[in-house]
Amino acid sequence: MEILLHEWLSVNGFILFTIGLLAAVIGVLFGAAGFILLPAMLLIGIPIHSTVAVNKFATGISALSNVVSFIIKGHLSLKKFTSLMMIASLGGVFGAFLATRLSEQVMNIVACVFLIFAFFIVLRSNKFMVKDLKETEEQPINKLIPFAISIYDGGFGPGSALMNVTYHLKKQYTYIKAVELTRIITFSSCIGAFLFYYFTGIVNWGIAIPVSIGSIVGSFLGLKIIPYIQTKWIQILLPIIFFLLIVQVVSDLLI
Repeated sequence: MEILLHEWLSVNGFILFTIGLLAAVIGVLFGAAGFILLPAMLLIGIPIHSTVAVNKFATGISALSNVVSFIIKGHLSLKKFTSLMMIASLGGVFGAFLATRLSEQVMNIVACVFLIFAFFIVLRSNKFMVKDLKETEEQPINKLIPFAISIYDGGFGPGSALMNVTYHLKKQYTYIKAVELTRIITFSSCIGAFLFYYFTGIVNWGIAIPVSIGSIVGSFLGLKIIPYIQTKWIQILLPIIFFLLIVQVVSDLLI
């Protein structure tokens, strides 16, 4: 415990806290926490699998804090989404299992394929985001899509929440509702993946704790900002964020 406290008080602890905070804000608003968290942690020298494990813990705790807030405010019913949470958790476990058996280069290739596919879906579906944030007739959710995204999230993650937000927007959910459902799925997939990483001995608590504290703070900041986000901003920013994620992953492959 003394070692963890010393690391938290160190400069590295503050850097990790800041990384977690910024990633969580971006994650809540646009579903792209991995765009900040993973490259930042790799940049300071944390190995890829340890980075992913810490990312799952921090993002899962951040999403949990949001889910609890949604439940307290009466926005969500866990009973209604129990099956979705179980499917996402299973996807997270499966993704983590695959990740521990893949090299960093292969993981980057998988990420690139997923992101390019999702990028073109966003471009083709941009018209569904021009509506104002009003209640619309929500369409049934095909649970295979969140399951597939959760597999990717458990094994790597950059852009996974963004894929979920995009999918729910396409199903005519409002932006705020899409974010709420995405946080439920993100929490479930991250917890499933984290448990797998934990029992395989990959988690570094000295890194996970400061990042997670920053993620909790950032998640609440993100929720405070959401009501001020305009639909036209989403329409412009989602494709841009996807494109930047693709550039980041491709650059990792070329280096």
